[in-house]
Amino acid sequence: MFSNIWKGALIGIANVIPGVSGGTLALILGIYERLTEAIGEFFECTHKKRMEYIVFLSQIAAGVVGGILLFSKLIKYLFENHYEGTSFLFLGLIVASLPAVIHHRKKITPTRGESVLFLIGGLIPLAFFFYNVHYGNTMQAMIAGDMTPYYMGKLIFCGVMAGGAMIIPGISGSLLLILLGEYANIVGFVSDFKVVPIGLVGVGAVLGIVLFAKVMDKLLKRYHDETLYFVLGIITFSLIEVWPGITMAPMSIARDLIAFGAGVILVKSIRSR
Repeated sequence: MFSNIWKGALIGIANVIPGVSGGTLALILGIYERLTEAIGEFFECTHKKRMEYIVFLSQIAAGVVGGILLFSKLIKYLFENHYEGTSFLFLGLIVASLPAVIHHRKKITPTRGESVLFLIGGLIPLAFFFYNVHYGNTMQAMIAGDMTPYYMGKLIFCGVMAGGAMIIPGISGSLLLILLGEYANIVGFVSDFKVVPIGLVGVGAVLGIVLFAKVMDKLLKRYHDETLYFVLGIITFSLIEVWPGITMAPMSIARDLIAFGAGVILVKSIRSR
């Protein structure tokens, strides 16, 4: 139980961080396929199996909620005050996670179709990257005022997108919220514990999780390696979006290397458990 709660907390923390995917972390932690199966087949299984899913999902959910609530303020502080070092920490996490995806393949050598799917997957983070370059970073969006029907609908939509991103490895829910102009707003809502907007985002997130989990569960069962190569392309090319640049000073370079190494060591220690 505590292991599942702890893994859920790590996934929750990942979902607060732009450029880092909760789905990727679930894959690293070895619970991804069980998670998509539990959600995707929840209404299509026996009563006994459903009870097992309820216990498992409640433990993961408790960890995710706890991780988001406890670490949203810390992550906000780190990105605002130590952006470069924090980004290199998560670069280390992502790079070290690639073998975890490769390990799940059933065949060693990719087919031509799987190679094409790898490149198609890579186009998704590249599209996000060029969108940001062209339109600028929207992270500094103003905190929203009145809860108009339009804005309430937008928060639900943002939740659907973020929830879906929790299921698909390599796609960052926080990054999607940045592109939608709501990242700063939602992190502020969570930090200040504003119940109504958090609830609206939560409703959307549940819808997104259920919808995308069903899709990924069926894809992994019918097209296992093809799906993994597509996911691997997303994760690999997402490194471009996370890259913060580097300050050419000895102390800064040393700090970034230490942060990167810490990310790699953290993933290896998690995978060895």
